[in-house]
Amino acid sequence: MLNVPPSSRAGSLPQGRLSMNYFLAQALNNQWANHRLLGTCAQLSEDEYLTRRTGFFPSIQATLCHILEVDRYYLTALEGDRDGQIKDFSETLAFADLVQNQARTDRRLVAFCESLREKDLARSVELVRADGAVVLERIDRLLLHLFEHQIHHRGQVHTMLSDTDLEPPQLDEFFLDCDRKFRQTEEQQLQLDEGHVWRAYLPD
Repeated sequence: MLNVPPSSRAGSLPQGRLSMNYFLAQALNNQWANHRLLGTCAQLSEDEYLTRRTGFFPSIQATLCHILEVDRYYLTALEGDRDGQIKDFSETLAFADLVQNQARTDRRLVAFCESLREKDLARSVELVRADGAVVLERIDRLLLHLFEHQIHHRGQVHTMLSDTDLEPPQLDEFFLDCDRKFRQTEEQQLQLDEGHVWRAYLPD
């Protein structure tokens, strides 16, 4: 049996309440990781950005565009917009356009997670699939799936960068105090306040 300190036992929190908004923390980490990854990719030539490579998608461009497309798809569903889910998204965005659109989408995801109340997590939203079928998915599970998808495909871009002359950036960090000095500049660029990372859900 694990020896759990008394202060961290479930009973130390109000019954039925979570200590922090984990989804907001993940959304902010996603924003930071994308900022760091795209900062490295900005050093690629256009040919390197477009070059065919081994991966689930055939280039850095295609993989980054897929991340953006899926972010938009699920975020639109989370926001309750059925029609917006079936819009066509470009798979061949120029890098500057991709960076701008990804940053905007990251801010939307942060704003959505900021607005969450704990009671929202079990609420279902409509998801329009490729065949036109509409399914219901819980908000908490859809967000967890989205964060997993983002991490998975960022890792593929990271691997593709290993085939270039650039050093792939470190993407396996969260917001540990011991690493704070390594991210201060990026947090300033993003206007990211770490006190915000550990915020609780909005009151019901």
